[in-house]
Amino acid sequence: MKLIPEWYEHQFCLIAWPCNKDLYGKIINKARDEVANVINEIAKTEHVIVLSNKEDIKEIQNKTDHKNIDIIECKLDDSWIRDIAPIFYNEDEKLKSISFEFNGYGKYPDYLNDNKISKFISNYLNIPTKISDLVIEGGAITYDDKKNLFSTKNVIFNKNRKQKHNSEYIIKELKLLFDLNYIFLFENGLMEDDTDGHVDNLLCPIGKNKYLIASTHKLDPNYEILEKNKTDLINFFKDTNQVFYLIEIPLPTRKKINNKNIISSYINFYFSKNKIILPKFNVKEDNEVKLTFEKLFPNREIMMLETENINYGGGNIHCITMNVPKI
Repeated sequence: MKLIPEWYEHQFCLIAWPCNKDLYGKIINKARDEVANVINEIAKTEHVIVLSNKEDIKEIQNKTDHKNIDIIECKLDDSWIRDIAPIFYNEDEKLKSISFEFNGYGKYPDYLNDNKISKFISNYLNIPTKISDLVIEGGAITYDDKKNLFSTKNVIFNKNRKQKHNSEYIIKELKLLFDLNYIFLFENGLMEDDTDGHVDNLLCPIGKNKYLIASTHKLDPNYEILEKNKTDLINFFKDTNQVFYLIEIPLPTRKKINNKNIISSYINFYFSKNKIILPKFNVKEDNEVKLTFEKLFPNREIMMLETENINYGGGNIHCITMNVPKI
């Protein structure tokens, strides 16, 4: 197994400070406050490295207050570190990384600085890195401890990603890079997802053959998509003779901010040391989901944090964090 599951021990947590004022508009300060809360919470048990544009460093120093926090100056276009960081893996018991291409999801023009961040991180951490010409965002893939990788067709094969290779080559290359047995692809992600359907809103492997999968009620516009996703995943596991347990996690009640539909999922969370940090949406599903996580993870504290202003920008806790595994 080369890829290192997220529930394994971490060496660092990477976070990028929100800087895209065009994306957040007037609520950027509220989003920054929420990101600072996430930083401070993770820093209680993990070493956090915050990447920031020069002009924002002072603000971060004022809003964060833990000895486990380092602030690193770099040039950022946006703050979705999950998508622009390298993908880390284990080779011969050494931590290595792969730097994929990032093109602003094929729709945002300002991405050139972000496309350099994966190499910047690997150099800063002194981790050997391979360069790949595949366009792959970190939030577009997830993986378990059985050499399975999961993604979404409408993301990695989307014409807006402007891949240089056909779908067969992409699958073959990912299998080769990460020594995978299987790659499973959902057809679609959540409707109106700005990323075209990242898998980190849909599925999260948690170990011991267990997988969290997003679900919803029949009146939700995502119902048919999520039902098909579940059926297709069950068929994949059966066809490949794998033991599996699916735990359905409901989507939160849909909300709007400034007349914008907020695309939300509890599956967009972060594994921290002895803790899980979940987004809180202040809707009826919050308590149900927290209780489910407490049963699933009896040895971890389940912490819920307000993130609706981060979510307004298009992502959530998983999107703004990247775990650097410890080997």
